[in-house]
Amino acid sequence: MPFGSNMKNASITRRTFALSAAAAATGALIPAHAVAHVHAHNAQQQPSAMSKLSPEAQAEVEMKVAAIFRKYGGKLSEEQKADIRRILAENQDGLEKMRAYALGNSDQPATVFRSLREREG
Repeated sequence: MPFGSNMKNASITRRTFALSAAAAATGALIPAHAVAHVHAHNAQQQPSAMSKLSPEAQAEVEMKVAAIFRKYGGKLSEEQKADIRRILAENQDGLEKMRAYALGNSDQPATVFRSLREREG
């Protein structure tokens, strides 16, 4: 809710409430083992993101994973650890592409920050 808006605009309609309640009730009825089975099935179908990476990129992912596990390892389940490893491996490809793009010191930024005071004056 934006700062300074009145509460009349922020009220929830009966239709919005009914849709939200129906979605929550439906989500609560789905058994957890069914969701886990779908997740495991999708993970088996897709080739490992780690196998697509270069050895240097794989080493970087492993360093990031080790740092996260060192800090939060005791609080994470095995499924969460697998998800972290997968997500980091999937994101590494994008990082490699961004790093490959050459920029010079004379290249200007795509957007320029302009403060409100600068626009007013």
